[in-house]
Amino acid sequence: MRHLFIVDPVPGLKPDADTSVVFMREAARRGHRLATCGVADLSVGPGGRTRARWVETHVREGRDWYALAAAGEGELGEFDVVWMRKDPPYDLNYFFVTHLLDLVPPTTLVVNAPRGLREVTEKLFILRFPELCPESLVSRSIPELLEFRRKLGGEMVIKPLDGCGGEGVFHLTAQDRNVQTILELGTRHGTTYQIAQAYVPEVREGDKRIILVEGEPVGAVLRTPLHWETRANFHVGGTAVKATLTPRDREICARIGPALREFGIVFAGVDVIGNWLTEANVTSPTGIQEINRLDATRLERLVLDAVERRFAAPRG
Repeated sequence: MRHLFIVDPVPGLKPDADTSVVFMREAARRGHRLATCGVADLSVGPGGRTRARWVETHVREGRDWYALAAAGEGELGEFDVVWMRKDPPYDLNYFFVTHLLDLVPPTTLVVNAPRGLREVTEKLFILRFPELCPESLVSRSIPELLEFRRKLGGEMVIKPLDGCGGEGVFHLTAQDRNVQTILELGTRHGTTYQIAQAYVPEVREGDKRIILVEGEPVGAVLRTPLHWETRANFHVGGTAVKATLTPRDREICARIGPALREFGIVFAGVDVIGNWLTEANVTSPTGIQEINRLDATRLERLVLDAVERRFAAPRG
């Protein structure tokens, strides 16, 4: 099979951290041929077919993990599988790329499905399951956000809807004199939506990333924050700690998993703090390498198995 990975620049990928790297390595182990490109290399040509400029890519183990070979150009329909692995933010350019991927012929499998990438917005999708989430408000009204904080007892967390890696996340308390300024910056003076959620104190114990393949949980890692940080993301210094799935985790996955499958999401990462679902990540979720090291497993095998099954199944 031929696989095209749409990724951030390959030289910047981290061989011991990035999930895209283990996907490419596993595909290569199975004898598949790989190529890589960026979103800037995509276009739509005559006939309404999405095209790309790509580079044939060879991968191996170790830190010197890749070699770029011959350049190519053509329709994405020449590949068996196209992986959309561009990191967030989910901005208008990302949105437009999902429409370009909709033009790829059905004989090519796109992972995750473009419709799913559009519909399963990472901060908002969870609100379809309010019983699983901390009390939440989506608003760009500063007075409304302040009133929500008062209703919660003076404490909440706010996040930008298009943020990633913990960027723009604030823990706001009743004693914080900067709240008005933070909300002005976050909402851009009332012109941009934020999601506010009740603060879950169990975040000090860790933010659990659960990996789902075809909607089923296959592994988890606890991301514990630095003692001076609110955020537990690896990107900002969170530490990976071995984790197991609790009955509540399994309940959350059982509720959200079928919806992810319906939207064509092969691989996802959901975040759980305490007993509450806080995000569903489908654009470029990470965490596999940390789980592999802690659990002595190879979760990428399960993902490639699922991709190969989907490719073999009838599509129209």
